[in-house]
Amino acid sequence: MTNYLVAGLVACGVVIYAGWQKIEAQSVALDQATQQVQTLEAAAGSRRNTIRLLADLDTQHTQERERANQTNASLRADVAAGQRRLSVLATSCSTPGSSTAAGVGHAEARAELDPAAAERIVRIANDGDDAIRQLTALQDWVSKACPIAQ
Repeated sequence: MTNYLVAGLVACGVVIYAGWQKIEAQSVALDQATQQVQTLEAAAGSRRNTIRLLADLDTQHTQERERANQTNASLRADVAAGQRRLSVLATSCSTPGSSTAAGVGHAEARAELDPAAAERIVRIANDGDDAIRQLTALQDWVSKACPIAQ
């Protein structure tokens, strides 16, 4: 009978040991899963922050573009209506009946541009300004969305 008791105790010890090992393995797996969850939560938080920053940046650039478009439309309308005139500095221009050369004295000689040409120049300048704004917006987006690891 003592042999059965010893065998039973050994069997119980083996079962307890195996159960303990399984619990430890599950504890390690739980710790790893917890670390992965924390890493994923941090990444999700970072992604949410980046999305918020990009949305704010988009709003800012959209407002700047709308203001510039309003200003440009007003300028084009003024040039087309003749309320604003574009002129260029004329370096070798003299007024009829005058024998003095341009550049002499304090007055600058200016030549007014044809309204159609002025409107084309304003449109070209606006297109250039739009391209600069778009490039700036892209650079801002890249610097926020893809920060360089230091």
